[in-house]
Amino acid sequence: MAYTIRGNKIVAPDAVINGLLILEEGKIAEIIPGVTNYSIDYDFGDAWILPGFIDPHLHGLLQFNVGEASAIEEIALAQPCFGTTSFLPTATAMTDEEFIESGRQARTAAAKTANSGARILGLHLEGPFLNPEAAGAIAEETRRPVNLQEAKHLVDELGDVLKLMTLSPELENGAGLIALLKQNGVVVSLGHSIAAADSLDDYINAGLSYVTHLFNAFPLSGEAEPGVLESGLIEHILASDQLCCEIICDLQHVAREWIIIAGRVLEPDRFIAITDSLCGAGLESGRFDFADGSRYHLVDGVARLEQDNRLAGSTLTMNKAFVNLLSCGISPALASRFTSLNAAKVLQLDSELGSLETGKCADIAVLDQLGNCLATFIDGALVFFKG
Repeated sequence: MAYTIRGNKIVAPDAVINGLLILEEGKIAEIIPGVTNYSIDYDFGDAWILPGFIDPHLHGLLQFNVGEASAIEEIALAQPCFGTTSFLPTATAMTDEEFIESGRQARTAAAKTANSGARILGLHLEGPFLNPEAAGAIAEETRRPVNLQEAKHLVDELGDVLKLMTLSPELENGAGLIALLKQNGVVVSLGHSIAAADSLDDYINAGLSYVTHLFNAFPLSGEAEPGVLESGLIEHILASDQLCCEIICDLQHVAREWIIIAGRVLEPDRFIAITDSLCGAGLESGRFDFADGSRYHLVDGVARLEQDNRLAGSTLTMNKAFVNLLSCGISPALASRFTSLNAAKVLQLDSELGSLETGKCADIAVLDQLGNCLATFIDGALVFFKG
């Protein structure tokens, strides 16, 4: 099937184009600037026409929570409503068997939703090898010391569905775990960590290449001495040119000013916008349960713990992440890289996904100026349309 899409704001890798996208056999066959004599199938006017969003870190969406039966399938079917065309369901706070079962569910869901939902690119494990002394909402009792035999079992059982793992590299045998994952093609990420800043280069040399939700669950740098700022783990991460950093772009978990600073430091290739979303994301209100039984409530799209009203987690969707980046003064072309292409590069899928370029998969999100999703195409097929 061939389609012609017209728009005034087609976001290409380096510019915003007024023109046409020609889609043929699931690919972008041509990008034509300006007015032409082509017949138009879809005219989106002044809406943003973007590469479909890629989210490498989310735990839930709407009423569905990764880890529950058939939830990954339901999330994949719902994602196009928010312009997301590819994602990594993220499992955390689980036993090994539960992690492995999440991998099975991801495989099954990918097959069932191949023609109707967002691409399930694999699985992201946030844990289990996380430092119990590090910050974050992941229950301490689910964090475990590094056991290389256990890690090998997870790698063997999950196989190529395991794409990314978040770990605390400062734990004993952390360097060995990094090497094991690297050897098996898994992207290795630092997160929920109190690693010494001067150890970062050693972890990078072992195979570390990614950072999980930078600025969240990281130790504060403080002062080296009165009046002198210390150079801590966050500063060393920002200064490294070898680490890609995901950032929750809901303007709740990370202040606008930090997003602006990170955008300037990490552009063009190292900034990856994520949701890190909970069950309830995409909804405006409701009450929900964590796996440990604690409850959180949503008010105006913000999740807070019922017991003390602390921020509980993200309810962000990727369409809102894009407009939040624009509100921080980040250009549409860069914001598009941050919400799609850079994640594709990390997962070594950028030859097919992540940007509107000739020959790539026709995964496309269309947003109005407020960030509401108007339409989503996957492999050139219209899978969501807001009539």
